[in-house]
Amino acid sequence: MFQLPTLDPSIPCELIPQASRRRGALFARTLLRAGAFDASLMPARIGSDHIKTCQEALGGWMERELSGLRMLSPQFSMHLRDSDEHDGRGMRPSCVIEWGGQSFGTRCVGPALEHLEKHRAKLGKTVLEALEHVAWRTLPIYTPAIVLECASDTYWYGELDEETALEENCGDDAEQREDMRKSMVTRAMFDKVFPSWALGGGAKPLGRRTLLQLAAETKDRRIAEVIESALKLMAADLPKNEWAFRDGRFVGFSGVLAWNADDELTLRVLDDYEQMIGESGDYFESCGEDTADANDPAVFRDWFTYMRKWCDAVRVLDDLIWKLTEGDWPGMKKGRR
Repeated sequence: MFQLPTLDPSIPCELIPQASRRRGALFARTLLRAGAFDASLMPARIGSDHIKTCQEALGGWMERELSGLRMLSPQFSMHLRDSDEHDGRGMRPSCVIEWGGQSFGTRCVGPALEHLEKHRAKLGKTVLEALEHVAWRTLPIYTPAIVLECASDTYWYGELDEETALEENCGDDAEQREDMRKSMVTRAMFDKVFPSWALGGGAKPLGRRTLLQLAAETKDRRIAEVIESALKLMAADLPKNEWAFRDGRFVGFSGVLAWNADDELTLRVLDDYEQMIGESGDYFESCGEDTADANDPAVFRDWFTYMRKWCDAVRVLDDLIWKLTEGDWPGMKKGRR
């Protein structure tokens, strides 16, 4: 009778090069000495691929630090590579960690911000700017001001309105200029959909003392909670994402904040913008990247200290987006567009 061949149980299911196992083991020791991991983050069954075990432990640490998110979906990847032999460290391995976020789709933020603005002039503007400030340092999100920049890049030759594009394409032909204006996205469309304070610039936002006073005096708990979240974001001490060394334009946004259910302009602009960037092939999606000596616990101790601050800011950002897009605000239609 025919029998299928069997392998001795002592033969491993996968073969891991000895050098790779050694690098993984040394990196695991580095992470343990950095003090970031404990037994609860280790896989129930540790395999022979120590680098994979480190990846799973890092993923568990991030999941623990970012528990309870309702809007944002951060993602992390990690791999080891040999450092450049010309950097003075020989072939010591480096750890490369990248992070970004999946998009939560399109949500409407206008009704909440307009209600805040009616409650106190510049309050909606202040909350929106606090959100934008931290989002750019953690997980960038499309907001009205950013959509305006995308329109400038896509249609207006980098200018604030369409006049230069009309001049370049139509010259002094008034009829041709009018036909082109009717067929394209114009600055007037933005002014119709968004209040001027939502598009950036203008008056300074409210200060911390004023916000604290507003939160203490208001009888509307929704407003007080939004102000409290904005204050936490304003206090976040995070550096800007360092993109100067990256090639192309960033497109890995973690969501779209449209103004209201009738806001077709935002989606039109972003569709055209992302198509333009996609066709160019000149873009990147990860919003953060760090490279560190895989054998230096002190470096990773500092990195985990920074990432705890990053995770704290992401949790507050997530909570504020949820409150603005899911709260019971006048004129609000809950959920996705």
